[in-house]
Amino acid sequence: MRTFTALLLISTSFFVMSAAQNDTLVVVANTDNQTLTLEKWQIRDLFMGNNGDITLEPIGLAPSNTLRTVFNTKIVGLTESRIQAYWAQMRFSGRDTPPTTFASQNEALQYVRQHKNTITYVSASATIPADLVIVYEQR
Repeated sequence: MRTFTALLLISTSFFVMSAAQNDTLVVVANTDNQTLTLEKWQIRDLFMGNNGDITLEPIGLAPSNTLRTVFNTKIVGLTESRIQAYWAQMRFSGRDTPPTTFASQNEALQYVRQHKNTITYVSASATIPADLVIVYEQR
């Protein structure tokens, strides 16, 4: 039984890691600035609560969403557990709260479409509404 459990954990980890390696994503925003582009470090900072001079509200996906794993790996550069620990510390100290999250990229896109000055990440294969601006393309 232990061998089966170990194999199941290994295969699940492999699946998540290969999904994270193969998926590409884009970051889209609801902004009046149609020429806005952001660098990877700016997006990382924005989603980790360091907005700087960028006035966009980050909208994320739930921890169970595979695309969030891709975003964390390729953009933020941290594991989910490290990000959760960071936000726990921020909440405890009263300094900041994590981005609002949605279960699916469609829900996140719908929210961003309805709320000015918001930003989210979606799969590069997603249909991006014409009223949203692609501010970053992960390659």
